[in-house]
Amino acid sequence: MKLKSYIIAIIGSGWMLLSGCSEMGLVGPTIQPDDDKITIYTDTFQITASTVKIDSLFAKTTYGYLGEIYDPLYGRLKSDYLCQLYCQEGYEFARTPYEGKIDSVTFHIRYTSWTGDAYTPMQIQIYPVTNPLDKIYYSNINAADYCDMQQLIGAQIFTASNGVIVDSTLLSSSSTVYVYNREFSIRLPVELGQKIYDETVRNPSTFETQEAFNRFFPGIYVTTGYGSGTLFHINWTRIDIDYRYMETSANTGADTILYATERFMVSKDVIQLNRFENTDTEQLLADNEEYTFLKTPAGIFTRLVIPAKEIKPVIDGRIVNNLPLEIKYLPQEEWIYALAPPPYLLLLPEDSLGTFFENGNIENDVTAYISTDGNSHSATYLGYDATNRTYSFRNIANLLNYHISQSPDEDLRLVVVPVNRTYQQSSSSSYYSSGSTTYYTTALSHYLAPSGVKLRKDKDNMRIAVLSSKYENK
Repeated sequence: MKLKSYIIAIIGSGWMLLSGCSEMGLVGPTIQPDDDKITIYTDTFQITASTVKIDSLFAKTTYGYLGEIYDPLYGRLKSDYLCQLYCQEGYEFARTPYEGKIDSVTFHIRYTSWTGDAYTPMQIQIYPVTNPLDKIYYSNINAADYCDMQQLIGAQIFTASNGVIVDSTLLSSSSTVYVYNREFSIRLPVELGQKIYDETVRNPSTFETQEAFNRFFPGIYVTTGYGSGTLFHINWTRIDIDYRYMETSANTGADTILYATERFMVSKDVIQLNRFENTDTEQLLADNEEYTFLKTPAGIFTRLVIPAKEIKPVIDGRIVNNLPLEIKYLPQEEWIYALAPPPYLLLLPEDSLGTFFENGNIENDVTAYISTDGNSHSATYLGYDATNRTYSFRNIANLLNYHISQSPDEDLRLVVVPVNRTYQQSSSSSYYSSGSTTYYTTALSHYLAPSGVKLRKDKDNMRIAVLSSKYENK
């Protein structure tokens, strides 16, 4: 049996040489020894695809999306967010404000990129959160349930191009391309900062825990008033409380007025709720013989159905060694600001979508797979091949085997979901080689930036080949 296992391993690793076969039947000669002949089969099957929509996305993140854009094919998208502010336990002002007075309060938004027109004017509006935010990180929340929409506490008109550049960072350690960090600043009522300072003096217990501070200051709602054509990718949100304080020189005894700032930021320790409103998406869900759609952050996904009920009797008694899957997409539209394809796709059973992201899962190559560029046997940092317009899932045989063992009388229903992938890299080398770099996933989440793509579903592109093998004992 050791010999059998070794031969099967060779068959599995050599499948990429056979994956171009698309006819049902016997492939190649049998493999010796005579008492353990192994026959290899390649059987082809047709899968089906359709566009589906889910009502809301799990959107737990410290990043925000703010603005509104319109695409002639994918429709309108408006995004905004509600957030709490982090308060350190036992917080107090570092200095005593001069005469106990706050000078100003400023709201800051930092961003590095945007989708759409850099010169379209857009009004940013800020409202107070009046009811406690719930840890319900889904994107279909109603802001009016948490906010006083009659109390506008800040507003200003901006374009993406006139944000103040505050600093820059290299895109990567091997790149000479810089990413510029920009900021918007909006004045808020000075009474807001005065209220916080006065509370530190009168009721220090308010700042003993984050929960106590949230009851005192539930948060803010950041949205847009008018203007369409730009959607900002927000890196972080912050409120600055500026004040003067007096310092007496130890040497001369002279009093000097100095300036200080207290800062409250959005962080991973507090709640941020991202909202997305999509309209004009009905045409994406209509029956289409040529392609299906993906659109983010709209919950527009593609469902694939693999005919497991048809496959099961054909492969009965065999070992399934390989099942490669490639998804090809069509070129993007030619109009200005056309949406780009999402960077990665996740393939998983449809019935596991509801809990996958809530549980913080990543791909396991058994019930969940991440796309690659298809050009390497090791994990890559690219989720698709832009030249061939292909997302590759190299071998989903484990998924088919698992499904047949659990639900032999049902077809395998999968969903293709755009995801954001956080990864790290590891390198290996030896005396005989210069080494290689492998990229492995550390976290997956719904892809929340605007993207859109059409996936081909014609007959040729919906054909899969199942490689299986069987011992032919004498």
